[in-house]
Amino acid sequence: MITSSINPSMAALRAPTVPVDSGFTSALGRVSATTDSGKIRQAAEQLVATSLVQPILASLTKSPFQEGIFAPGPIEERFTPLLHRHLSDRIVSSSNFGLVDVLTDRLSPRPGIEVIA
Repeated sequence: MITSSINPSMAALRAPTVPVDSGFTSALGRVSATTDSGKIRQAAEQLVATSLVQPILASLTKSPFQEGIFAPGPIEERFTPLLHRHLSDRIVSSSNFGLVDVLTDRLSPRPGIEVIA
């Protein structure tokens, strides 16, 4: 086995792997609002972004013409899902999605109803 003094330093340059978790619990974990209603709204936005908008963006970038010299390279394949995630978060947070409003309303506690934890 050939070893090199470059290998240990190259290991430090590798990009960390980011687990792709598009579940609702991960959306709840990423919220940064201080009030309960703000947290619920952000979680609803994350859910809509990851389950509705992000797959639409992914399907839009798939093309039958991505062959040969037009095929995506390894870097593009690695970072395109990150770009889709960022764009879907921006799209949902900057526009007025009725689905986000409905989810926020459904997930908000109702006055007079006891919440069992």
